[in-house]
Amino acid sequence: MIRRYPLLMFCLAMSCLSAQRALADDSTSSGDRRAAVHTQLAGEYLKRGQYNVAVQEVREALTTSPRYPAAFGMLGLIYAELRDDAQATANFKQALEYAPNDPDLNNNYGWYLCGHGKPKEGVQYYLNALKNPLYPTPDKTLLSAGQCAATAGDYDNAKDYFTRVMRYRPDSVDARFQLAELGLKTKDYVLTRQNYNEVQRMAQPSAQVTFLGLRLEHALGNKEAEARLSEILKRQYPDSIETTRLLSGQLD
Repeated sequence: MIRRYPLLMFCLAMSCLSAQRALADDSTSSGDRRAAVHTQLAGEYLKRGQYNVAVQEVREALTTSPRYPAAFGMLGLIYAELRDDAQATANFKQALEYAPNDPDLNNNYGWYLCGHGKPKEGVQYYLNALKNPLYPTPDKTLLSAGQCAATAGDYDNAKDYFTRVMRYRPDSVDARFQLAELGLKTKDYVLTRQNYNEVQRMAQPSAQVTFLGLRLEHALGNKEAEARLSEILKRQYPDSIETTRLLSGQLD
């Protein structure tokens, strides 16, 4: 239902071209301001898969402002993409040494740790990000924290994080979907049914939603409903991952 990504610092408000013009037109800007633009450019090049250019832009940022935390955070993301764990870890830690309370840096390092077999540590960095009352996307971070906690087998906290998402986003289909999945893992089929029904009401039909319902009916032993959803999945979504899982018997 969701795909997890860190809060990448891409050129959101300005394109790469406008960022380059900003550098050319403002030769007297402060070191941090120029470092910020170079870091934004690095994020855009990272998004395009131009890793060498992205690293070069970060180096430019650190030339103008050697202790600029976001630049080290960006290097962490670049090296994470390149699967250089030593460099990724070192740069994330350096970024947090300079800005330990920065919510984006904490979020991104949490994302990295959760994806590299350290979910308990990752959750703590997600929670650090949430300590900032002005943090603009607490719902996304709580969702990621819930997934991370569930990976670690900490189902009680995972349920709490997913539930808290809906304080910020009552219409969050992703939080409902994750709660339904959590119910299947913990055999709390009331939790699954309640949230599956909400997902059906709120979301467009999809292979993921159909497969969720199919697995619920399978767990409950409702053969007729399971067979009906199985036929829908195979007929409407024959090339989906979910249909492949169904045909290979992966219903857990």
